[in-house]
Amino acid sequence: MAINIFIIIILIFSIALTNFKTKDKEIKEEYTNKPLVIFENSIMYDIDTTNIKRIVQSRQALNYKHRDELYDVTIIDRSDENSTDTISAEYILKQNNIYKMYQNVHLVQNDTTQLSTDYLEFNTISKIAKNNTDFILRYNDNELIGDNLYFDSINSIIKAKNTHFRLKTQIRKN
Repeated sequence: MAINIFIIIILIFSIALTNFKTKDKEIKEEYTNKPLVIFENSIMYDIDTTNIKRIVQSRQALNYKHRDELYDVTIIDRSDENSTDTISAEYILKQNNIYKMYQNVHLVQNDTTQLSTDYLEFNTISKIAKNNTDFILRYNDNELIGDNLYFDSINSIIKAKNTHFRLKTQIRKN
């Protein structure tokens, strides 16, 4: 009697184990983490009806379902007012409208504003840049050095911690 119960338990246990789908879960996770498209040494253009709006040049660009990763990248943005914004970094992670830039980040706006740092988060809709590390911001011939930057480029608002501001003064000769 005990042997019959033991055999029935082994059969039920083996049938239950064969119904688990562990391999499908592993394959699904592996597939979702792979990029959909990979570009090597690429230049991408965003063109509208009148001109080129954006140029993205990178050593490697990975396009995932919900994010883009760019390595050794330079982005040139051109507006309708003939102004040009340039962003360069060693690594950029783009999710929705937010760019997270890492290592040797340089942002140049309208040839008047230059920002250098090792990390920068930039929202393309609100045009707000912020970071939590050291930075150097040059506006014309003036310099702002500090950390924890908040830079609203639309409203021209700059906030930072531990700042040092250098103004270039002109000496008038009478």
